[in-house]
Amino acid sequence: MAKPDKLSPETVIPESATNFALNLLALAAGLAALFGVLQTAGAEPQYRFIPYAPALPCLAVALVIAAGSWRRFMRHQWRDSGLKHDARRAVDARRVAMRLAGFAATLALIAFAYWLLPEYAGSFYQPFWNYLRTLSPVLLLVPLYFTWIDTRLAEDDDEYLAFGRLALGQWRKINSVLIRRHLMGWTVKGFFLPLMTVYLVNEITMTFHAYGAGGIQAISSFEFLNHLAFAIDVLFCVVGYTCTLRLFDSHIRSVEPTMLGWVAALVCYQPFYSVIGQFYLQYEGDVFWDTWLNAWPALRSAWGGVIIGLLMIYTLSTVAFGVRFSNLTHRGIITGGPYRFTKHPAYLSKNLSWWLISVPFVSGQGAATALRHCCLLLLLNGVYYVRARTEERHLSWDPKYVAYAEWIEQHGLLRGLGKLFPFLRYRRPRAAAGGKAPP
Repeated sequence: MAKPDKLSPETVIPESATNFALNLLALAAGLAALFGVLQTAGAEPQYRFIPYAPALPCLAVALVIAAGSWRRFMRHQWRDSGLKHDARRAVDARRVAMRLAGFAATLALIAFAYWLLPEYAGSFYQPFWNYLRTLSPVLLLVPLYFTWIDTRLAEDDDEYLAFGRLALGQWRKINSVLIRRHLMGWTVKGFFLPLMTVYLVNEITMTFHAYGAGGIQAISSFEFLNHLAFAIDVLFCVVGYTCTLRLFDSHIRSVEPTMLGWVAALVCYQPFYSVIGQFYLQYEGDVFWDTWLNAWPALRSAWGGVIIGLLMIYTLSTVAFGVRFSNLTHRGIITGGPYRFTKHPAYLSKNLSWWLISVPFVSGQGAATALRHCCLLLLLNGVYYVRARTEERHLSWDPKYVAYAEWIEQHGLLRGLGKLFPFLRYRRPRAAAGGKAPP
């Protein structure tokens, strides 16, 4: 009897761009570094050792993943990174200098935007400025990196070379597609990295305040596990937005090309959500799950356990990205970890947890208020549905994602929902079948 085709998406899920077991090992290293630093320095976000102490667990995560994935990268992923494995060429000092000029011009443009926009003028983003100060010695390695890249790139052009030509006035040689992708990619990084560095400090502080309040008993407490889940999430977010390198195949392949995709993503984050959430989608009322179930301790514990379980799925969905996490960009197709069971485990678990935490269907102000809160939360769920659909459309330019999505459609844990609710089924965009990939 003939063996089944192991490459067929109908029988085997496509290989993930990351190794989930390696990412879990990196998570263990990151948590060990985090607990080590905070046990020594205390739970406050300001430390004497380095300006941004959470950079140490970030470094631990990045180093473990880099070391563990290097062998795989050497064997399989050179072509995806746009690098040549065997063939090397002589270093062209002019090209290296041009890339350095492009990198410097990029940082200058981002710095100008931070200076110009009032959002970044206050003390809220102080952890981000501390993070930049902590990372500043890494700039000494940038010339070495661009020199190495120059000997390995399969194509003569890349984003930094194109932007360097633009900055130096060589406009006849400009590649507009590369420049557009470069600017959009750095816009994503410039917006999200400051937020995530601030969130990481806040979640670490809250985690250790919860631990300090309950001692060893805090290991089983809801508050401790809740903040720990989000601390792990933003830890991998910070690593992902920082480590955008061809060296480890974690560079940006493409950026979300539609305005709808950008709007749906950005409204879920500060400063936009503070307006949207307060004035338009305020679904939280005067009752939450813990007070609602206070009279039934056993049910209250079980309910809290389900919430923590959903948050852990959400967190592990971010961990599955390794050093590749980023909103609005394609940096490799992830099919491992929770993504082995469904296409959008993070969105699904997060949105379900909101229903269990805020219990909008319960209100001390009457049934009409409870119904209104439920409708508002459904609208917020709809925003995440739009995010999922726009992300699917973007990623479907990659045939590997199409194979993955179609495999999930047939073998995923929640495949039955598509039969009950046809609007949840995966729809391959027509243009993605043979069209040109987005920049």
